Amino acid sequence: MSNLTKIEIITRPNRFYEFQKALAEIGVSGLTVTKALGTGLEKGLIELYRGKKKENNVHERMKIEIVVSTVPVEAVLEVVKNTLRTGEPGDGKVFIYPMAEVIKISTGERGVDALQDHPKEK
Repeated sequence: MSNLTKIEIITRPNRFYEFQKALAEIGVSGLTVTKALGTGLEKGLIELYRGKKKENNVHERMKIEIVVSTVPVEAVLEVVKNTLRTGEPGDGKVFIYPMAEVIKISTGERGVDALQDHPKEK
């Protein structure tokens, strides 16, 4: 069985394109991105709503999911550090999970082969 790892990153969306470009440079081409809302240590904004002050501490976030097998996890973490870290609260979190298996639905390929893009035969 190959070494499959899922890396899940929750961060601000404003640096995504720089992050995506840096991932491509280390050989990561596939990822899943989801818009998310979240709260944490980052301070909220005080808004005036119908004459009353209201604190809004829910912030727009992006959830990025990557599965790697041949690219080292540490290389991905280095890209995270170099592109997403500002040193301020709200930079986000990284979660790392070992994966038991991955199967490509269209072909039935498993493991590393399921992660590879194969040109379609004509």
